[in-house]
Amino acid sequence: MAMMRNYIIFLASLLCLTNLFLASSAASASDTFGVHEAFVQCLSRKSLPNEPISGLIYTPNNSSFSTVLQTYIRNLRFNETTTRKPYLIITPTKISHIQSSILCAKQYGLLMKIRSGGHDYEGVSYVADSPFFILDLFNFRWQEIADKLDDDLFIRMIIDVVNDTSTTVTNAKTIRSTFFALFLGDSERLLSVMNKSFPELGLKKSDCTEMNWAESVVYYTSFPAGTPVEALLSRIPQVLTHLKRKSDYLKKPMPIDGIEFIFKKMIELQTPVLTFNPYGGKMAEISPLAKPFPHRAGNIAKIQYATNWPENGVQTAEHYLNLTKQLFAYMTPYVSKNPREHFLNYRDLDIGINHNGKNKIKNYREGRVYGVQYFLQENFKRLVKVKTVVDPDNFFRNEQSIPVFP
Repeated sequence: MAMMRNYIIFLASLLCLTNLFLASSAASASDTFGVHEAFVQCLSRKSLPNEPISGLIYTPNNSSFSTVLQTYIRNLRFNETTTRKPYLIITPTKISHIQSSILCAKQYGLLMKIRSGGHDYEGVSYVADSPFFILDLFNFRWQEIADKLDDDLFIRMIIDVVNDTSTTVTNAKTIRSTFFALFLGDSERLLSVMNKSFPELGLKKSDCTEMNWAESVVYYTSFPAGTPVEALLSRIPQVLTHLKRKSDYLKKPMPIDGIEFIFKKMIELQTPVLTFNPYGGKMAEISPLAKPFPHRAGNIAKIQYATNWPENGVQTAEHYLNLTKQLFAYMTPYVSKNPREHFLNYRDLDIGINHNGKNKIKNYREGRVYGVQYFLQENFKRLVKVKTVVDPDNFFRNEQSIPVFP
């Protein structure tokens, strides 16, 4: 009887605890909903009467929410059913909308992700591990670009693995090197330049296509030949895929045995592709300390590791991510060291992330890991100083943002 009474007491206690937990969970969800509602009301209050923001706010209850969210997702790795979604998307059309979004987010302590073209390779602009909203700037589309280059010739080399048609061996693979060039001049002068500087390529006039600058942008975007320049007005990519990108900098020419080793490993891995973008020219004339971007004189080329795959699934993604990491590891002896330098626009969370917790010392140390690799030591220090003055509360943050001084 005593055992039965104790069991009943235990069961009653368990039910009580369960009810308390459910009540606590419901209260927590209610509090979160209340904060989000207050945030939306704050946006309306702080927007200008002649520039209302209410029609630019999307929640999961809006029929257009998924369309707005997915329109600028450029990496299908971050569009899985398990990927955390924002609780709100704001698509500002006026500067005042951006200002009110920032002010209200700071007031309620909300995490804001800023997205423009969605080009970020690691989804930093539209994915987070904690609740967040997106400030989507796709309506702000203007850009400033240089209208001419100082050096006339740019050649990009892409190395990938293809079927070997020169042998009867089944499934034999070989390495293919493809050269894409942009030259500011006519084909006659280009042939003269190439015959002097790169005769091994054997360039012929039939390999050249003369076009204007806008048409060359279409060409470099991999549209089919003859595509009109109006195709550039479309914001919809030709192909969406899962992808991973990494980067490196080449300081010295790779030795022949090193090239042979990498080719052998690429054939083993098959999928990852290497792209070499040459530096020099104007890049080498600007001091590394003149601008935040430091990778200038002393760099032969920027290297991009690219892996794409069509299949969905976490295990599939892990397989291809591992292939990319292996090729990256094989390249270690041939690229920059102390630090191993990387290109910020080829975002790579493998080199370090910032958890942006309450411990500012820890945040700074985490930020320094990737910050020095992207910006080098001196530039990173200067960026931290600016960040500390302009955004001391670290409101504008993501997994690889500049930290503040502790």
